[in-house]
Amino acid sequence: MPKPLRIALEGNIGVGKSTLLESLPGYLRGGDWQALPEPVANPEFKRLLQAFYVDQNKRVDLHMWIVKERMRETIGLSKDSHYISERSFIGDMVFAYANMLKHERPDGRYMGLIYESLEYGRHFPLDAVIYLEATPDACMKRIRSRSRNAEENIQEHYIQYLHNCYQTHLHEIARHFKIPVIRIDWNEFRSTEYIAQCVHTTLGIKSEDVQNHVEEQRRLRVIS
Repeated sequence: MPKPLRIALEGNIGVGKSTLLESLPGYLRGGDWQALPEPVANPEFKRLLQAFYVDQNKRVDLHMWIVKERMRETIGLSKDSHYISERSFIGDMVFAYANMLKHERPDGRYMGLIYESLEYGRHFPLDAVIYLEATPDACMKRIRSRSRNAEENIQEHYIQYLHNCYQTHLHEIARHFKIPVIRIDWNEFRSTEYIAQCVHTTLGIKSEDVQNHVEEQRRLRVIS
């Protein structure tokens, strides 16, 4: 098998990464694809997320915890599977830049977060990043509709600010590391098949690889 492929979903809070992550691996071809969602069910994640929206000076704590959790997760990844991650070191760096400017008196933890994110990027090098792009207004509507308790304090101006930071920093970071960006207009949800085809084109997964996957699935259905 060729080297494992690793891609990530990126985008603003509420844009719809988790929803796409649930379905996309089943449409991606060229081998076995596994999803790596954010650890939203972890009690520590929930505690830090609550603090994230209450006190802007504590936002770095959540991202530092997530990076360390991802580092531990990476150690156990199979070398025979491809992976698609919800967020990546790029997103962590975007948040580090964004929140350092909003911090009342930023300290060395923000530089520490950048260094830790870069280290994670070396352990989980990306072959592509899917940037789900939607207006701040669309993100706010989705945040309200999903009604997560910790998100009730999100302010629209913060979502607008993050949108601006993503527009500026994500592409520059990806360009620096020579990571292709698959930019998707996500104001209206597109079909999962369409997103998968964009990935196949970017990663050079040939049509015969797709056909082989389809035929294998048919054989498995016959056997079962």
